Amino acid sequence: MNTMKRFVSVTMLLCLALLPQVKAQTDAHFTHFSEVENFYNPAAMNRNTKLNVTGSLAMQMAGYTHAPVSMFIGANLPLPFGKQRNAVGAGLFNETIGLFTNRRLLFNYAYKIGMGKGWMNIGVQGGVMSQEFNGGKLRTEQQNDPAFPTGQERGTVGDLGAGVLYVRGDWYLGASAQHLNCPHVEFGKTQGKTAYMDIMPTLYLNGGCNIALRNPLLSVQPCFLVESDLDFYRVDLSVRGTYRFDETLMYLGVTYSPGISVTAMVGGRLRDVLIGYAYEFYTGGVGALNGSHDLMVSWQTDVDFFKKGKNVHKSVRYL
Repeated sequence: MNTMKRFVSVTMLLCLALLPQVKAQTDAHFTHFSEVENFYNPAAMNRNTKLNVTGSLAMQMAGYTHAPVSMFIGANLPLPFGKQRNAVGAGLFNETIGLFTNRRLLFNYAYKIGMGKGWMNIGVQGGVMSQEFNGGKLRTEQQNDPAFPTGQERGTVGDLGAGVLYVRGDWYLGASAQHLNCPHVEFGKTQGKTAYMDIMPTLYLNGGCNIALRNPLLSVQPCFLVESDLDFYRVDLSVRGTYRFDETLMYLGVTYSPGISVTAMVGGRLRDVLIGYAYEFYTGGVGALNGSHDLMVSWQTDVDFFKKGKNVHKSVRYL
Protein backbone atom coordinates (compact mmCIF):
# COMPACT_ATOMS: atom_id res chain seq x y z
CA MET A 1 0.00 0.00 0.00
CA ASN A 2 1.59 3.30 -1.07
CA THR A 3 1.65 6.50 0.94
CA MET A 4 -1.33 8.11 -0.80
CA LYS A 5 -3.55 5.09 -0.18
CA ARG A 6 -2.50 5.02 3.44
CA PHE A 7 -3.31 8.71 3.86
CA VAL A 8 -6.72 8.35 2.23
CA SER A 9 -7.60 5.27 4.29
CA VAL A 10 -6.68 6.85 7.63
CA THR A 11 -8.34 10.16 6.76
CA MET A 12 -11.62 8.49 5.73
CA LEU A 13 -11.80 6.64 9.04
CA LEU A 14 -11.01 9.71 11.10
CA CYS A 15 -13.51 11.91 9.31
CA LEU A 16 -16.29 9.70 10.65
CA ALA A 17 -15.91 11.66 13.87
CA LEU A 18 -17.30 14.72 12.06
CA LEU A 19 -20.73 13.11 11.88
CA PRO A 20 -23.33 14.59 14.28
CA GLN A 21 -22.80 11.72 16.72
CA VAL A 22 -19.91 9.33 17.15
CA LYS A 23 -19.17 6.88 19.96
CA ALA A 24 -15.42 6.61 20.43
CA GLN A 25 -12.92 4.45 22.28
CA THR A 26 -10.04 6.82 23.00
CA ASP A 27 -7.73 5.09 25.49
CA ALA A 28 -4.30 4.34 24.12
CA HIS A 29 -2.48 1.05 24.61
CA PHE A 30 1.05 0.99 26.02
CA THR A 31 3.10 -2.19 25.69
CA HIS A 32 4.74 -1.54 29.07
CA PHE A 33 1.31 -1.45 30.69
CA SER A 34 2.66 -2.86 33.97
CA GLU A 35 4.90 0.22 34.34
CA VAL A 36 2.16 2.79 33.65
CA GLU A 37 -0.52 1.17 35.82
CA ASN A 38 -1.76 4.50 37.14
CA PHE A 39 -2.76 5.47 33.58
CA TYR A 40 -5.27 2.62 33.64
CA ASN A 41 -6.00 2.37 37.37
CA PRO A 42 -5.96 5.27 39.88
CA ALA A 43 -5.50 2.76 42.71
CA ALA A 44 -2.09 1.62 41.37
CA MET A 45 -0.07 3.60 43.91
CA ASN A 46 1.32 3.21 47.45
CA ARG A 47 3.71 0.41 46.42
CA ASN A 48 6.68 2.08 48.11
CA THR A 49 7.67 5.23 50.04
CA LYS A 50 9.28 6.89 47.02
CA LEU A 51 8.35 9.45 44.43
CA ASN A 52 7.69 7.44 41.25
CA VAL A 53 7.82 9.09 37.82
CA THR A 54 7.10 7.11 34.65
CA GLY A 55 6.85 8.13 31.01
CA SER A 56 5.90 6.09 27.97
CA LEU A 57 5.91 6.88 24.24
CA ALA A 58 4.03 4.62 21.80
CA MET A 59 4.38 5.01 18.03
CA GLN A 60 1.86 2.68 16.41
CA MET A 61 1.66 1.30 12.87
CA ALA A 62 5.12 2.52 11.83
CA GLY A 63 5.34 3.64 8.21
CA TYR A 64 1.70 4.72 7.93
CA THR A 65 1.00 8.40 7.32
CA HIS A 66 -0.68 10.12 10.28
CA ALA A 67 -0.44 6.95 12.39
CA PRO A 68 -1.19 7.24 16.13
CA VAL A 69 1.51 8.60 18.44
CA SER A 70 0.71 8.45 22.17
CA MET A 71 2.59 9.86 25.15
CA PHE A 72 1.95 9.59 28.88
CA ILE A 73 3.92 10.88 31.83
CA GLY A 74 2.74 10.35 35.38
CA ALA A 75 3.96 10.66 38.95
CA ASN A 76 2.75 9.43 42.34
CA LEU A 77 3.85 9.27 45.96
CA PRO A 78 2.35 8.46 49.39
CA LEU A 79 1.51 11.34 51.70
CA PRO A 80 3.32 11.78 55.05
CA PHE A 81 0.24 11.49 57.26
CA GLY A 82 -2.31 8.84 58.15
CA LYS A 83 0.36 6.12 58.50
CA GLN A 84 1.16 6.47 54.79
CA ARG A 85 -2.25 5.15 53.80
CA ASN A 86 -2.90 8.08 51.47
CA ALA A 87 -1.31 8.49 48.04
CA VAL A 88 -1.72 11.04 45.26
CA GLY A 89 -0.73 11.09 41.64
CA ALA A 90 -1.04 13.15 38.48
CA GLY A 91 -0.58 12.47 34.80
CA LEU A 92 -0.59 14.05 31.36
CA PHE A 93 -1.64 12.17 28.23
CA ASN A 94 -1.30 13.41 24.64
CA GLU A 95 -2.16 11.52 21.47
CA THR A 96 -2.24 12.48 17.79
CA ILE A 97 -4.18 10.38 15.27
CA GLY A 98 -4.24 11.88 11.81
CA LEU A 99 -5.89 15.29 12.16
CA PHE A 100 -7.10 14.59 15.70
CA THR A 101 -5.34 15.42 18.97
CA ASN A 102 -6.55 13.90 22.26
CA ARG A 103 -5.34 15.24 25.61
CA ARG A 104 -6.04 14.29 29.21
CA LEU A 105 -4.94 15.85 32.46
CA LEU A 106 -5.70 13.49 35.32
CA PHE A 107 -5.37 13.48 39.11
CA ASN A 108 -5.45 10.30 41.23
CA TYR A 109 -6.07 9.67 44.92
CA ALA A 110 -5.84 6.29 46.65
CA TYR A 111 -6.39 5.06 50.20
CA LYS A 112 -4.75 1.88 51.52
CA ILE A 113 -6.68 -0.60 53.68
CA GLY A 114 -5.26 -3.70 55.36
CA MET A 115 -7.06 -6.82 54.18
CA GLY A 116 -6.13 -10.31 55.33
CA LYS A 117 -2.46 -10.97 54.66
CA GLY A 118 -2.30 -8.19 52.09
CA TRP A 119 -3.60 -4.68 51.49
CA MET A 120 -6.03 -3.00 49.13
CA ASN A 121 -5.95 0.42 47.53
CA ILE A 122 -9.18 2.17 46.62
CA GLY A 123 -8.60 4.92 44.08
CA VAL A 124 -10.55 7.68 42.38
CA GLN A 125 -9.61 9.80 39.39
CA GLY A 126 -10.74 13.21 38.20
CA GLY A 127 -9.49 15.20 35.27
CA VAL A 128 -10.08 17.11 32.09
CA MET A 129 -10.25 15.67 28.57
CA SER A 130 -9.93 17.72 25.38
CA GLN A 131 -10.19 16.69 21.75
CA GLU A 132 -9.14 18.78 18.78
CA PHE A 133 -9.63 18.45 15.03
CA ASN A 134 -7.39 20.37 12.62
CA GLY A 135 -9.73 21.04 9.71
CA GLY A 136 -7.21 23.32 8.02
CA LYS A 137 -5.16 20.30 6.96
CA LEU A 138 -8.11 18.30 5.66
CA ARG A 139 -7.95 17.47 1.94
CA THR A 140 -11.29 17.18 0.15
CA GLU A 141 -12.19 16.75 -3.51
CA GLN A 142 -14.33 19.89 -3.40
CA GLN A 143 -12.49 22.97 -2.18
CA ASN A 144 -14.17 24.73 0.77
CA ASP A 145 -16.65 21.89 1.16
CA PRO A 146 -19.21 23.19 3.73
CA ALA A 147 -19.62 19.67 5.14
CA PHE A 148 -16.16 19.85 6.73
CA PRO A 149 -14.65 22.42 9.08
CA THR A 150 -11.78 24.54 7.79
CA GLY A 151 -10.23 25.58 11.10
CA GLN A 152 -9.38 24.25 14.54
CA GLU A 153 -12.31 22.58 16.29
CA ARG A 154 -11.88 21.79 19.97
CA GLY A 155 -14.01 20.46 22.79
CA THR A 156 -13.23 20.07 26.51
CA VAL A 157 -15.08 18.08 29.17
CA GLY A 158 -14.56 16.61 32.64
CA ASP A 159 -13.55 12.96 33.07
CA LEU A 160 -13.97 10.54 35.99
CA GLY A 161 -12.57 7.12 36.86
CA ALA A 162 -12.17 4.71 39.78
CA GLY A 163 -10.34 1.50 40.63
CA VAL A 164 -9.14 -0.99 43.24
CA LEU A 165 -5.84 -2.82 43.63
CA TYR A 166 -5.13 -5.75 45.97
CA VAL A 167 -1.55 -6.76 46.80
CA ARG A 168 -0.55 -9.84 48.78
CA GLY A 169 3.03 -11.00 48.94
CA ASP A 170 4.40 -11.40 45.43
CA TRP A 171 1.15 -11.03 43.49
CA TYR A 172 -1.38 -8.31 42.77
CA LEU A 173 -4.79 -7.94 41.11
CA GLY A 174 -6.54 -4.74 40.04
CA ALA A 175 -9.77 -3.59 38.40
CA SER A 176 -10.73 -0.14 37.19
CA ALA A 177 -13.11 1.87 35.02
CA GLN A 178 -12.33 5.00 33.00
CA HIS A 179 -14.75 7.65 31.64
CA LEU A 180 -17.48 6.72 34.11
CA ASN A 181 -19.34 9.95 33.36
CA CYS A 182 -19.56 9.10 29.61
CA PRO A 183 -17.92 12.38 28.49
CA HIS A 184 -19.79 14.24 25.76
CA VAL A 185 -17.39 16.39 23.69
CA GLU A 186 -18.84 19.04 21.36
CA PHE A 187 -16.68 20.35 18.49
CA GLY A 188 -18.85 23.14 17.10
CA LYS A 189 -21.27 23.29 14.21
CA THR A 190 -21.03 21.93 10.66
CA GLN A 191 -23.85 22.77 8.24
CA GLY A 192 -25.88 24.05 11.18
CA LYS A 193 -25.51 20.83 13.17
CA THR A 194 -23.44 20.40 16.30
CA ALA A 195 -20.72 17.82 15.84
CA TYR A 196 -19.93 15.88 18.99
CA MET A 197 -18.27 12.73 20.24
CA ASP A 198 -19.41 10.41 23.05
CA ILE A 199 -16.64 8.70 25.01
CA MET A 200 -17.72 5.29 26.24
CA PRO A 201 -16.63 3.89 29.64
CA THR A 202 -13.69 1.49 29.47
CA LEU A 203 -13.14 -1.38 31.92
CA TYR A 204 -9.76 -2.80 32.88
CA LEU A 205 -8.58 -5.89 34.74
CA ASN A 206 -4.89 -6.40 35.43
CA GLY A 207 -2.70 -8.60 37.57
CA GLY A 208 0.68 -10.21 37.93
CA CYS A 209 3.17 -11.85 40.24
CA ASN A 210 6.85 -12.43 40.88
CA ILE A 211 8.21 -16.00 40.70
CA ALA A 212 11.59 -16.58 42.30
CA LEU A 213 13.84 -19.23 40.71
CA ARG A 214 16.50 -21.43 42.27
CA ASN A 215 19.14 -19.04 41.05
CA PRO A 216 18.72 -15.99 43.33
CA LEU A 217 19.78 -13.68 40.49
CA LEU A 218 16.90 -14.78 38.23
CA SER A 219 13.14 -14.38 38.46
CA VAL A 220 10.05 -14.42 36.24
CA GLN A 221 7.21 -11.86 36.21
CA PRO A 222 4.02 -12.89 34.36
CA CYS A 223 1.27 -10.27 34.09
CA PHE A 224 -1.87 -9.52 32.09
CA LEU A 225 -4.16 -6.69 31.06
CA VAL A 226 -7.76 -6.99 29.84
CA GLU A 227 -9.56 -3.92 28.51
CA SER A 228 -13.06 -3.54 27.11
CA ASP A 229 -15.72 -0.92 26.42
CA LEU A 230 -18.33 -3.72 26.13
CA ASP A 231 -17.97 -3.55 22.34
CA PHE A 232 -14.23 -3.71 21.69
CA TYR A 233 -11.95 -5.83 23.88
CA ARG A 234 -8.26 -6.66 24.05
CA VAL A 235 -6.27 -9.17 26.12
CA ASP A 236 -2.51 -8.92 26.69
CA LEU A 237 -0.60 -11.81 28.28
CA SER A 238 2.99 -10.94 29.16
CA VAL A 239 5.96 -12.64 30.78
CA ARG A 240 9.44 -11.36 31.60
CA GLY A 241 12.64 -13.03 32.63
CA THR A 242 14.68 -10.79 34.94
CA TYR A 243 18.32 -10.82 36.00
CA ARG A 244 19.23 -8.76 39.04
CA PHE A 245 22.57 -8.20 40.74
CA ASP A 246 22.81 -5.50 43.42
CA GLU A 247 21.31 -2.34 41.86
CA THR A 248 21.59 -3.60 38.27
CA LEU A 249 18.55 -5.18 36.62
CA MET A 250 18.02 -6.48 33.07
CA TYR A 251 14.99 -8.19 31.53
CA LEU A 252 13.71 -9.81 28.35
CA GLY A 253 10.03 -10.40 27.73
CA VAL A 254 7.28 -11.27 25.32
CA THR A 255 3.61 -10.28 25.16
CA TYR A 256 0.86 -12.05 23.25
CA SER A 257 -2.41 -10.36 22.36
CA PRO A 258 -4.72 -12.98 20.75
CA GLY A 259 -5.81 -11.95 17.28
CA ILE A 260 -3.77 -8.73 17.38
CA SER A 261 -0.04 -9.00 17.92
CA VAL A 262 3.10 -10.50 19.44
CA THR A 263 5.51 -8.14 21.20
CA ALA A 264 9.18 -8.48 22.12
CA MET A 265 10.61 -6.30 24.89
CA VAL A 266 13.96 -5.60 26.49
CA GLY A 267 15.05 -3.29 29.26
CA GLY A 268 17.19 -2.66 32.26
CA ARG A 269 17.65 -0.58 35.38
CA LEU A 270 20.73 1.05 36.80
CA ARG A 271 20.26 2.51 40.26
CA ASP A 272 16.93 4.36 40.17
CA VAL A 273 16.30 4.56 36.41
CA LEU A 274 14.50 1.83 34.45
CA ILE A 275 14.47 2.00 30.64
CA GLY A 276 12.53 -0.37 28.40
CA TYR A 277 11.89 -0.79 24.68
CA ALA A 278 9.32 -2.97 22.93
CA TYR A 279 8.34 -3.71 19.34
CA GLU A 280 4.86 -4.99 18.56
CA PHE A 281 4.47 -7.30 15.55
CA TYR A 282 0.89 -7.27 14.27
CA THR A 283 -0.41 -10.68 13.31
CA GLY A 284 -3.05 -9.26 10.95
CA GLY A 285 -2.58 -7.73 7.50
CA VAL A 286 -0.61 -4.68 8.65
CA GLY A 287 2.75 -6.38 8.23
CA ALA A 288 5.73 -7.06 10.51
CA LEU A 289 7.58 -3.93 9.34
CA ASN A 290 4.58 -1.75 10.17
CA GLY A 291 4.47 -2.62 13.86
CA SER A 292 4.57 -0.34 16.89
CA HIS A 293 7.47 1.03 18.92
CA ASP A 294 7.14 1.57 22.67
CA LEU A 295 9.72 3.38 24.79
CA MET A 296 9.38 3.57 28.59
CA VAL A 297 11.45 5.39 31.22
CA SER A 298 10.80 5.11 34.96
CA TRP A 299 12.56 6.94 37.78
CA GLN A 300 12.32 6.62 41.55
CA THR A 301 13.74 8.75 44.32
CA ASP A 302 13.43 8.88 48.09
CA VAL A 303 11.44 11.70 49.63
CA ASP A 304 12.73 13.36 52.78
CA PHE A 305 9.57 13.13 54.89
CA PHE A 306 9.69 9.32 55.14
CA LYS A 307 11.92 7.45 57.56
CA LYS A 308 13.75 4.57 55.95
CA GLY A 309 12.85 1.09 57.06
CA LYS A 310 9.23 1.75 58.09
CA ASN A 311 6.21 0.54 56.10
CA VAL A 312 8.34 -0.25 53.05
CA HIS A 313 6.64 -2.17 50.21
CA LYS A 314 8.56 -3.29 47.14
CA SER A 315 6.87 -3.61 43.79
CA VAL A 316 6.67 -7.22 42.61
CA ARG A 317 7.44 -5.93 39.13
CA TYR A 318 11.02 -5.09 40.14
CA LEU A 319 11.91 -8.05 42.35
